[in-house]
Amino acid sequence: MTRRSLSTRERLRLFTLHAGVCHLCGDKIDGTREAWEISHDLPLALGGADDDDNRKPAHAKCHRRRTSERDIPAIAKSGRQRARHVGAKPRSSRPLPAGRGSKWKRTLDGRTVLR
Repeated sequence: MTRRSLSTRERLRLFTLHAGVCHLCGDKIDGTREAWEISHDLPLALGGADDDDNRKPAHAKCHRRRTSERDIPAIAKSGRQRARHVGAKPRSSRPLPAGRGSKWKRTLDGRTVLR
């Protein structure tokens, strides 16, 4: 899903809709003294919608901290899981000895033989 750019009128509407409260820390945002942004509660990359229920005002510091600590690692993990699920991740070029990807196998009596 693509992220829409918000006009000043839409940012003001969302600010008043949520009473000017940062949805991350719960403090009131002083719009004249503090930088604030519109934050997605559930990131678009993780399946969040780009609508009023998911867009909320947040302090710029709170938004930056949450993005770096929580959102970016979760998005990276979902990408790794998606790649593994569809088989896009290549097999290791150095499989573990006697492991599943190796040409050798270990028998029950402890000998190592070719598969």
